[in-house]
Amino acid sequence: MTLENLRNESPLLDIRSNVEPHSSPVWWDMVVANRTALAASCAAVTSVLSGFPFDSVKTRMQTHHYNSLMECVKITYMEEGARGFFRGMIPPLITVSAIKSVSFSIYEGTKHRLRHYPGLDGQTLGSLTALASISGASSGAFIAILSCPLELIKIQRQLEQMIAKERGLPAVSSSSYNAAKQIVQKKGVFGLWSGLRCHSIRETMGTSIYFGTYETVKRALSGNRPDAKSSPMTHFMAGGMCGVLSWLIVFPVDLIKSRLQKQVMMDDPKFKTIRSCAMDVIQRDGVRGLYRGLNVTLIRAFPIHSLQFLVLEYVYSLIPVSKKQSP
Repeated sequence: MTLENLRNESPLLDIRSNVEPHSSPVWWDMVVANRTALAASCAAVTSVLSGFPFDSVKTRMQTHHYNSLMECVKITYMEEGARGFFRGMIPPLITVSAIKSVSFSIYEGTKHRLRHYPGLDGQTLGSLTALASISGASSGAFIAILSCPLELIKIQRQLEQMIAKERGLPAVSSSSYNAAKQIVQKKGVFGLWSGLRCHSIRETMGTSIYFGTYETVKRALSGNRPDAKSSPMTHFMAGGMCGVLSWLIVFPVDLIKSRLQKQVMMDDPKFKTIRSCAMDVIQRDGVRGLYRGLNVTLIRAFPIHSLQFLVLEYVYSLIPVSKKQSP
């Protein structure tokens, strides 16, 4: 029996048949008004839950020397157990949902405003790419200010055992709150924005490429027709490709950012500038050093971002576009 037959026999199985505005106008209006935020939150929780262990391994490989991905996984498990792969996950699980909601809302809002300008109407593939890329860059530049402290605390939590070991201190499990408190005590409130310049470059560039690639591949796989309805497989493929391409381009920036933020609690940081950090990596390991940890990132990127856009578009399909948001 197909899903459509089940829906016909039992209307309770069809979500959309039970959320018409006539049945619950107040709450349904709120759902429709916050369509983007709700969809982005669902997608964010899915991606954090499934991708955090990979992100933890990526950060370790970027900031410490391992001969291979498997060596990093093995040593982490031996020294910290399975918990080491999920260290510092709870705050991102909560905050990333909010950040993603704001990011997608800015992206959609910017797209809505820019599409009235010549060459950005989104009707052709080229104009759609330009529209999505510019809107993505705007979203990334704004989000960088909000997400920088969260990223800094996450990195401190992910590496706390390794940093303690380097300093000859006993390995003590902390919390995200304590990590933030220690940074503020040592560097002041603005210390939470350490590495903001590098983080802003990563977010602006990465988000631009991310959304630009997604919208372009999605349109291309849908027959390059503005009014074509895209399938779940299209969302899956476009999401995976945009995740892989954006990481391929911004990964060196992300590696430098991680190394700069790792040393935030040091009395005498080794790297004073982005340039000095980049040159040190190149002198030690060559240009390949800028891509240390890329393998685990790409292994993570395709399935995580495919899943994220699959969930996002599915939630979009359940909630109609608000009349205020319609072009």
